[in-house]
Amino acid sequence: MSLAENFLSTAKELLMMTENVKRMDVRLDRLADDVAGVDRRLVRIETMVEISKISFGKRLPSEKL
Repeated sequence: MSLAENFLSTAKELLMMTENVKRMDVRLDRLADDVAGVDRRLVRIETMVEISKISFGKRLPSEKL
């Protein structure tokens, strides 16, 4: 292989790696959005549980939660 062929081969591999990194970046952004959505939903569920404990505790004061 000549020096030019080696250079072109290396440039092609570098370009392919760059494209792979870009695709992974997009996937990582989507994953981060999904995690943020799950976090928001979990906070809402935790809030519902806490509110339920408070309201349930007021109706039945003899039981401890």
